Amino acid sequence: MTGIRSIRVRNSRNSYSFELKRNISILCGDSGRGKTTLFEMVREYNRYGRDSGVSVSCDREVLALEGDDWERVLTKTQNKVVFIDEDSEFIRSDDFSRLVRGSDNYYLLITRNYLPNLPISVDEIFELSGKKNKKFKRVFHDVEKMYDSPSGNSSRIIPKRQPEYPIAFCD
Repeated sequence: MTGIRSIRVRNSRNSYSFELKRNISILCGDSGRGKTTLFEMVREYNRYGRDSGVSVSCDREVLALEGDDWERVLTKTQNKVVFIDEDSEFIRSDDFSRLVRGSDNYYLLITRNYLPNLPISVDEIFELSGKKNKKFKRVFHDVEKMYDSPSGNSSRIIPKRQPEYPIAFCD
């Protein structure tokens, strides 16, 4: 799992363009901004392909993961971009954390929940901007970060301001 994944998901009403740079990224923000709509568009694309009216542009396959069989599906999933909506309780489990850490997939977790089990970079926490043509906007910027170690030996980043929604920040 190396490199940047450039992704575009669109239909007749919505368009999303974004890049994922690490294997775990978070999409958070207020209700009604289009987070779940993005997930639903990917889910419809998975079910019906082009007949869904959704087009996806990415150098990897995309997968909307949900349901009780998530673990079985995830153990067979390789080299994909996996979208998971906040209604999926399993993203807070140790089993999910273990599978993600050993995976070559990229994960976009749509959530406002605290995720202490996952190594999430503050640089990969986004919210949506735009109305019809939505883009990912980084929640924390360089001026809002401070580093644990003045010597530069630690790469752990902790934001100066706390978000409205608690998220774990790890290396």
